[in-house]
This record gives sequence, C-alpha cells and structure tokens, in this order.
Amino acid sequence: MNRERRNPKAFGLLTALFIVLILTLVGCEKGSLGLSGGAISGTVLDSQTLVGIAGVSVIAKSGLDANKATKFTSTDSNGNYHLGDMRSDEWTLTFDKFGYNPIDETASSSPKVVVVNNETSIVPPVRMDSTIDNQYITVRGTLKDATNGTLITYGNANFVFGKEAFNNRLPSEFTTGFRIPASPVPISLDISVAGYAPVNLPINRPAADVDLGTIMLQPESYQIVGRWTDVPGWVFQEAPTANIFAYAGNRLVATSTSTLNSQSFTIPGIPKGTSVSIEAEIKGYRMNGPVVVYPSGDFQGTIYQTFSLKNNFAQIMRDVRLVISGNGITTNDYVGGFCEQTGTQWPQTIVTNPPGFTIGTPRVIDLGTQQIPTGYTLSFSGYIVGAGTITTEEVRINDDGTDAQIVTIQVN
Repeated sequence: MNRERRNPKAFGLLTALFIVLILTLVGCEKGSLGLSGGAISGTVLDSQTLVGIAGVSVIAKSGLDANKATKFTSTDSNGNYHLGDMRSDEWTLTFDKFGYNPIDETASSSPKVVVVNNETSIVPPVRMDSTIDNQYITVRGTLKDATNGTLITYGNANFVFGKEAFNNRLPSEFTTGFRIPASPVPISLDISVAGYAPVNLPINRPAADVDLGTIMLQPESYQIVGRWTDVPGWVFQEAPTANIFAYAGNRLVATSTSTLNSQSFTIPGIPKGTSVSIEAEIKGYRMNGPVVVYPSGDFQGTIYQTFSLKNNFAQIMRDVRLVISGNGITTNDYVGGFCEQTGTQWPQTIVTNPPGFTIGTPRVIDLGTQQIPTGYTLSFSGYIVGAGTITTEEVRINDDGTDAQIVTIQVN
C-alpha cells in the first residue's frame, strides 16, 4: 500500500514565509528592517542669560494619536539632553520646567525633528522664557556670632539683595525674612551688622523662597601684642609656657599661649571696642592683678602692651632650709651657703664642739631657712672657709608644700 507523499515545494514555501515574518518583527523592534535606531541631541537655554537650564523635562512624540511613540529625558547641569534608540520617523519635542513657560506641541518653538536610523539629529538650541517676572519670594536665615555661637539680635544691620536694599534693620528681622523680586539669574546678598565683618553670599536664581540657614559672622576685632620684660635668667633658660586669657567682664573673649623666652605673643580676635582684662598663668608666679586694655570704640588694629615679671607678677616663694654635712668639718670652721641664680646668702656659721661631740663623726650644720622662688631647678652651694672647699647641688624647689624644703649639701 502506497502512502501519500507530502509536497516538498509547499513545505519550503511555508518555511520561507516564516523566516520573513521573524525578520519583519525584529526590524520593527529596532527601527526599520533590523537597522539600529537614531538619536536626538540638543540644548535648552535661558532666553535672557543664554545659560543652560538644568532639570528641564524633554518629551519626544511621533506617529498618529492612535499609535504614538514617546521618549522622555531631562537636561543635565549644562542644559544638554540626548534621546536614543528612536525609530525612523518625525518626532515632536516639548519642554517643561517650573519657573519657565512650557513649550508644548502647539508652540511655534517646538522642534520637529526627522530621525534617521544610525544617525544623531542635532536640534538647534531651544530658548525658554522665565515666568518669575513680577513675582516675589522670601529669603531668610539666622545670624550667629562665629566666636561664641550666640544669636545676633541687636545692632544696626543692612541687607542688600542684588539691587534691593533693606537698611537700618535689626539682625533678628532676617529670621522672619525679606520679600524680594524673584530672579532668573544669580544674585548676591550683602550683610553688614554693626560690630561684625561684612559677608557676601551668592543666591543661585532665586525663583522660590530661600532659607539660607545659619550664617556665622566674624566680630570686627583688634589684637594685643604683649612683650615679656624683667625675665630672670633661670626662668628664661627653662622657657616655661604662659597661658594668657582676655576677659570682657566675666566672658572669655580670647586666649593665647607663649613661652617666656620668646620676645612677644599675640592675643587675636578681641571684639572691636571691647575693653579686656588680661590674666596670665606662669609657673612659679602669681599675677598681682589683671592688665586692663582700653581701646577706642572703632579701633581694629594692634595694641602693644608690656608684661613685666617684676611689676605685674610676684614670685611664689618658699622657705628652704640649707644643711651642710661632711666628715671634714672641724671645730672653729666657718660654714656657709648660697643660691647661685638668686644670689640668696645663708649666714656663715662657726662650728663648735658641743658636749658629747665625737671627733671623726660626720658633722651636720643647719644654716637655717631663706625664702627662695619656687617652680624651677636652682643651684645651691655649700662651702668651708678654712678648708677652701665648695660643693654645688642642683635642686628643684617645689611650690606644693607649706613646710620648709630641706636642701642638703655633702661637702668634702
């Protein structure tokens, strides 16, 4: 029995038609018959400043209402945009951004661009008109002292926003804000408050209310340059650090540090017109009283002031008991001692043999006490006149005791 044979020609025709259908679908997806799509690039400018506008919504549409294709993007920080993977057709572009008149499909300035596969169509720059003319916005902020962080609420203040000026105002009015015309271009804000350095702040295209937050103002100030005088040699050599404080009433307004072997020190940033009392902490010294500086009301330069360790300070003193000890001390010897740096002398003492004194045992001679400056290492010398011997010991005199500090010198 013979089976019916299929027609090979009919089968081949069906296969060919299927392949053509697949290629057609792929071509429709990517443009036209498989070719890659085209692209559109352009720029959006402010019609007054000719500066690129960022954040403009760009929509491209093509085809009839029943079968429209739509592409969407937005401009970058320079006002540039790019639309890719677009089918071959005529596309209409629209543009929209708050603060500008939109350009829709019916506008004469709406570009109509023919897209060709594998090509990028460059659109001439599109210019958008600002809508903020005759509109007003509020600009506000908070003024604080940059030195102590306190709110600035009093004093004569002037605020200039571009061409708009608000003079003879209180600094606190800035917290509520000032009404100024909206601007499609950047403007500058100049703030001047009595007693503070003026500041200039840019405001980028104020089209809506602006809150500038906290603005720190630097007080107008002067500085004091101090000079150390009457510094003892041993203090100069050790170069201790002095901590300096400037007070206006009970408020600390400026500080500084210095070493006493430096020629001068500077106390910067004292508010203009402010009288200050200057105090200093120095090892081994106590200040007799604050040094008061009285500037004129509008002075902003440098005031020079001398700080004398002899007149403005008093040394912290302590009793020092000097003891001389040695086997070579004999009856009728004269024993004495002194401090090399201060020149302090202990009276000479003649040695006698009290009852029970044993020859050959170490002799201990107490020369008594003298007032010696504290806080520094000093050289103490003991001597025997008859023997012509002298011995020196370096001892640091402490200022943390009420009893006499004992310095013992072992002589030969």
